[in-house]
Amino acid sequence: MFFSQAVFLPFLLAIFLLWLPWRAAGRKLVLLLASLIFYASWDVRFPALLAAVWLVVLVVPPALQRTTDETAKRRLQAAGVAALLLLLFVFKYFGFFLDSLRPLLGNTGARSATGALRLIMPVGISFYVFQAISYVVDSARGKVEASRSVLDTALYVAFFPLLLAGPIEKGARWLPQLQRYQPLRLANLRDGAERMLLGYLLKVGIADPVAPFCNDIFARAATAGQGELWAGAFGYSLQILTDFAGYSLIARGVAKLFGYEVINNFEQPYFARSFSEFWRRWHISLSAWIWEYLFSPLISFFLRRVGRWNLATVEREMRIAYPCAALSTMLLCGLWHGAGWTYVVWGGLHGLFLTFERLFIFGKRPLAMRPRLRGPRDRARALLAGGLVFLLATLAWIVFRAPTLAEAGTYLTRLFTATGWIVQAKALLILAVGFVCAIVVETTAHRRRDEWVFRSTGRWRGLAYAAAVLYIVVFGGSSGKVPFIYFQF
Repeated sequence: MFFSQAVFLPFLLAIFLLWLPWRAAGRKLVLLLASLIFYASWDVRFPALLAAVWLVVLVVPPALQRTTDETAKRRLQAAGVAALLLLLFVFKYFGFFLDSLRPLLGNTGARSATGALRLIMPVGISFYVFQAISYVVDSARGKVEASRSVLDTALYVAFFPLLLAGPIEKGARWLPQLQRYQPLRLANLRDGAERMLLGYLLKVGIADPVAPFCNDIFARAATAGQGELWAGAFGYSLQILTDFAGYSLIARGVAKLFGYEVINNFEQPYFARSFSEFWRRWHISLSAWIWEYLFSPLISFFLRRVGRWNLATVEREMRIAYPCAALSTMLLCGLWHGAGWTYVVWGGLHGLFLTFERLFIFGKRPLAMRPRLRGPRDRARALLAGGLVFLLATLAWIVFRAPTLAEAGTYLTRLFTATGWIVQAKALLILAVGFVCAIVVETTAHRRRDEWVFRSTGRWRGLAYAAAVLYIVVFGGSSGKVPFIYFQF
């Protein structure tokens, strides 16, 4: 079951009606049971993995805060994180490494054995494992008070709106909300429904109609014309943004119905004028996680190592340490997205983009999210920078989307060498309508600096709601057949 399937809204209504009459503990129990049913609808074995993650979350953080010996605390933290990473490795990456080893094994019995070892990848495992890791680490650092509540810790891991693809919440933000009683408020229902409607507009109304066209172009990249290839590349940029941003809005909207406020996950990433800004706007919860738990420790590690060389200035040390940390971080970020070399190369490309702009363009200057534009020259530079970032991000998405590196190479090569600019009129219409709708939504949200796009219509808000529903009905003909892209991660 996923959000865009017809069965989800009746499921949500039933859960809400069951949740409504209870008080604090009863409401949590209803949400926990609903979350287990929701996850089991994918595979009845998946809740067992949730239980394993929950046991780590229930036992390790309180033990960390009871421990006064720093050495023992470090060992306990390492054990908790290692247990979570082991689950992630076994269920997500084991097959990938076996496939990578198979060419080295030749025609041996070991090669045959590796072919027989296959585990199903539980949907959403990367998200709830990363959320659990952040809680364990923050407990060791004293940034969050460890919970001993069975219900609170179970919901921290398994809350169904966030279970499949985030956003990734931190314990310091999420646990206090789970511990409090959440009364029914009409404002929560209004805000939640509005987020959900905008999310369905992006996902069902834009991403889903574009998906078949993109699938077709990527499937026949070796024979498609140059016009089709460019249309497919830009179409996928549109699809992946509206698909994942739409999911995040629906997830946040559903959580808000029950009184919970979830972190914003997207802030108009294609308006970014640098890749540093892009990653502060794209998948914000993951970017923040990576910055705090991966990049910051890595940059400190490399600076300590480079510091032994006694270079003249810290700036020179940073010019060595930053590329090492950025490339390592983004390679791991790519691997987090999927167990395949295309994802690793995609992450490496973004690592190179980040390194280049830091070393050769921005230097030590801070990068503002909304730099002040002081005239036509600044506006022209901002437009040029934003267009370049969008173009490079689109080219990188080709590697991300392609099934293999060879197919990605074929697509990228023919993008600049193929002939023929004819694209079917129906496909162009779908892309044009999707882009126009997305630009209106993103521009409005950027101008308002919030996600309440419908509220910009003022007294015509009811008409805007009706227009959005009509758009979804007219253009969203997938009927839940197109799963969310990030469910595979």
